[in-house]
Amino acid sequence: MFRTILCFFLSLSCLAFAGCGLPPAPAGKEYERVVVISDLHYPSKTRDNPKRQAIMDNKAKAREDINSWQDVDLKVFTGDMVEMYGSMNQMEEAKQFIDGFAGEKAYLAGNHELFYKEELKDGKPVMADPALRKAHEDNYRKVFGPLHSTKTLGQYLLVFLSPEDTESRFPVAMAKEEMDWLRQTLKENQNTPTLIFYHAPLSDTMIPYNDKIGNPRNFAQPAGDIDLILLTNPQVKLWVSGHTHTPPTQPTFASEVNYYHGKVLDVYNPTWDGKQVWSNSIYLYKDKIVIKTYDHKKGAWMDELTRTVML
Repeated sequence: MFRTILCFFLSLSCLAFAGCGLPPAPAGKEYERVVVISDLHYPSKTRDNPKRQAIMDNKAKAREDINSWQDVDLKVFTGDMVEMYGSMNQMEEAKQFIDGFAGEKAYLAGNHELFYKEELKDGKPVMADPALRKAHEDNYRKVFGPLHSTKTLGQYLLVFLSPEDTESRFPVAMAKEEMDWLRQTLKENQNTPTLIFYHAPLSDTMIPYNDKIGNPRNFAQPAGDIDLILLTNPQVKLWVSGHTHTPPTQPTFASEVNYYHGKVLDVYNPTWDGKQVWSNSIYLYKDKIVIKTYDHKKGAWMDELTRTVML
């Protein structure tokens, strides 16, 4: 009898903390906090074994850091969680690591979950045909859930989108049905401050720092349709992206150029598959949004990169 009662109260405790292992949030918290994990590429695209292990260790350490933060309401994984391809094995391997993050999580797909077949040409993955891309979408839904969805957090609407166009030559293109769904979703929430999470950034929101950055393949498509949606929905305040692997060491990471048409801030998120790990935290207040960047190697905030968007 005593053991039954004890188990019951332990179960209630886990529910109260939104998942066992997650400490309670500080009393009187005036914001909701979202941590963004982008381009995880777990275990690692690096084939050199010593470097690969060091990168994997960095990822595990950063996960420990984030799990220790008591005020996090949601972790968002903005695509390219898999090592390279959308096979069931790679999706399940990435998901097993991700399951080690405590608390509530949200997902969206990137090009590596959906766009490629398991073949390399000149060291780069090869585009899959539409049938295989649809098979990858099925794998994704089985492991991670829907390819597009929404969540309400406080007074904010969070929209999660994936590159669902299986016919496009661009690896980060939305499907027509998905865009129709996005238009309707925004129409129904015209007075709700909104954040859109998508794997690729918006066109012309970064300073080119190598010869690949200006390529349309690196920006959300179809660009013209997305442009019209954003210009007619001023409630969209942030576009949260990955894909370009842009690190905080680049001046374009936190720059005025990140504002799309001077209105929507594109928040760039670096890859976790490099020599070190950084992560962005988005703090949602009633009157503003604050974005802060954390250096997991130094164990410190990069205060010079803090950005604030007033509502």
